[in-house]
Amino acid sequence: MRTIHYAVLNEISCLQTIPQTILDVGFGNGSFTQAVSATFPRSDITAIDTSIPKLVSSDNITFIKGSVEQLPFALESFDLVITVLSLHHWKEKSKGISEIYRVLKKGGRLIIGDPLLEDWMSNRILGLLMQVLDGGSFTDKKRISGYLNTAGFEDISVRLIPNTMKSLYLITAKK
Repeated sequence: MRTIHYAVLNEISCLQTIPQTILDVGFGNGSFTQAVSATFPRSDITAIDTSIPKLVSSDNITFIKGSVEQLPFALESFDLVITVLSLHHWKEKSKGISEIYRVLKKGGRLIIGDPLLEDWMSNRILGLLMQVLDGGSFTDKKRISGYLNTAGFEDISVRLIPNTMKSLYLITAKK
């Protein structure tokens, strides 16, 4: 696993209570979702992505196809929403954040691990190059904080994950 995965797992472990329901947005190949499942085997995990590789749901994981901009879940369905290395691929980041707010239970937490256009990546040429290589569109601290505030989130934190070449950030917020 990558440093960013450990940072998100550690952040989940530091929550006051273990979340019963977790939504993993943009799960990619599913390996991190499996790690969350192994670490929190009593949590029910739903993993959503715009494309689904051949993954089979397990005892506590359900994989579904869908978009963060239109989450197919009822109001206040999840205790925790996580998204790792996915935010920069969302077409409408503000709408995705609002949808996450909608499906989080009151007091629920959001944990995002993603690159931001800060530090060395704030250089226009380097940032643009990284976006082209990755195929995403990175945001910055100010914009992500704005999206979270507009959606209604509180206790917003945006901090650098150590040992990640000053490019990966852990973003947390509470509904």
